[in-house]
Formats: sequence, C-alpha cells, structure tokens
Amino acid sequence: MLTKMEKKALGVLFTVTVILIIFYLCFGVLYPDAGVVQYTPETPEKTRVTYEGIILESKITSTGGHVLLDVSGVTVFVEGGADNIFYKTGDRIRVTGIVETYGSSKEISVGPSGSILIIE
Repeated sequence: MLTKMEKKALGVLFTVTVILIIFYLCFGVLYPDAGVVQYTPETPEKTRVTYEGIILESKITSTGGHVLLDVSGVTVFVEGGADNIFYKTGDRIRVTGIVETYGSSKEISVGPSGSILIIE
C-alpha cells in the first residue's frame, strides 16, 4: 500500500509525463520541419533536408516502381513514387527527405517520412 506522500509523488510524475507527451506530439504537428536543413552537396548522409528546384527529368526505375527525379541537377529518389505521380517535368517543387549515397552519388531520398510539394 502506498503512503499519502507516495501517492502525491506518483500523481505529479504521471501529470508531468502526460504534459511532456502532449508537448512532444503538438511540437511535431506544429513544427514538422524542425531539424530540417537546406540541402547542399556537402550535407552529410542521413541528414534530413529540404531542397527546392525545377523537375528537369522524371523516370520510373526498372524495379520496385520507384521514381528518380532530376530536380535542378540534384537526384531525388521517390520510394514507391510510381504509384502516386502528381508532378511533372517543369514543375517547381520543394522536397523534404534524407540525404543518402547511391553508388558514388548523393541523392535526396523521399520515403514515408518525406514529402514533395508543388510550389508553382
């Protein structure tokens, strides 16, 4: 059996935990781009980045139904993108994804946690 003081301490601990969980969830919704940096060729792998440019070329990979975009000279890999193509060559887009290296070249990988937004 817990003493009165232990019950109060447990109640405070529970309340603080609930407040922290609510803050964490709201912060993720209100500020989804928190921790995202602008892409440059020097950006290290596994960094969450954003990049804006014009789609110069779009092609579907031979396996997996993925899409490779040339966005103003930067390769963007869209995982499973062939299932939901809503962009076309000439569109200005903003991409949010993770920097990865494929072969010997860096690319921005847009998977389930990334996004493509048409801005023009």
